Amino acid sequence: MARVLFSVAMDAERRAVLASKATAGLEPVILADLPPSERDAAWASAEVLVCTGFGSELPRDLASRAPRLRMIQALLAGVDNLPFDRFPRTTIVCSNAGAYTTSVAEHAMALLLAASKDVVARTEEIRRGIFDQGVVNKALAGSTVLIFGLGSIGREVARLAKAFRMHTIGIARTPPDGSPADEIATPDAVHGLLPRADFVVLALPLTRETRGLVDSTFLRAMKPDAVLVNIARGKVVVEDDLFDHLRTHPAFRAALDVWWTYPDTKRGRPFRRPFHELPNVLMTPHAANAIPTQRREAMESAIDNVLRFLRGETPRNVVDPEEYA
Repeated sequence: MARVLFSVAMDAERRAVLASKATAGLEPVILADLPPSERDAAWASAEVLVCTGFGSELPRDLASRAPRLRMIQALLAGVDNLPFDRFPRTTIVCSNAGAYTTSVAEHAMALLLAASKDVVARTEEIRRGIFDQGVVNKALAGSTVLIFGLGSIGREVARLAKAFRMHTIGIARTPPDGSPADEIATPDAVHGLLPRADFVVLALPLTRETRGLVDSTFLRAMKPDAVLVNIARGKVVVEDDLFDHLRTHPAFRAALDVWWTYPDTKRGRPFRRPFHELPNVLMTPHAANAIPTQRREAMESAIDNVLRFLRGETPRNVVDPEEYA
């Protein structure tokens, strides 16, 4: 059986998933369970590595330390934090895209709804003793939403948006089969579509191509009262440009779950500019995936993909390192 090394933190829930799959053609080795004297041998014999998706888990000399490594499977959907330059050249890398579809798409819609209806602002007004029934909020029915990225999350956002009778336009380099979006366009058509959009949802990976995609030019092309929802990666958006746009366009809304910098502890703020001083931004702490079943579902998805690979089948979500270099 192939030796599969797990460098991820293995709590009871993840271990239970592994135990249910371990008889299906893999020999699991949990790095944290080994004494330090045995870890070099574990790296040397590993054919598959299951990691969270951060470089801090991986030795800097991974290519020489793990010469038998054929596959790296990330537990996270995004792989932009992996150190591709350390990997053996023949090793394939797979993301865990698809494992977070329901939770993240639901969160995207929660942010979109809260921003369009100014839920937080109205709540705070009532806390202060203000009961203004003369305010007007944005309608979803009949509006247009532009969804960047038609992977599993983007497609689910489109499906949910259509339930609100929104017109959905998906942006993808290659149109996927069976997309629920009403229209599909390629990235070169974006600037012609932005003036039509009442809402923009970012659901695409952070790559060389998408980093800084949403800049001042992008934002100026949007409607002055549009809503931007980001459940992708913070650096898809230029921080300074978004802050300045929000400050100078008070009717514009941004609803953000992903950020540019992350505090080392549970205290602190995930940005350089004072977004917390702006009334037209909604914020959650990169918690879109925080539903009770998510850890189990992510581990099941990752192991199932490893098993596909070990059976000689084509694994899902193989990424191109050149897009992340």
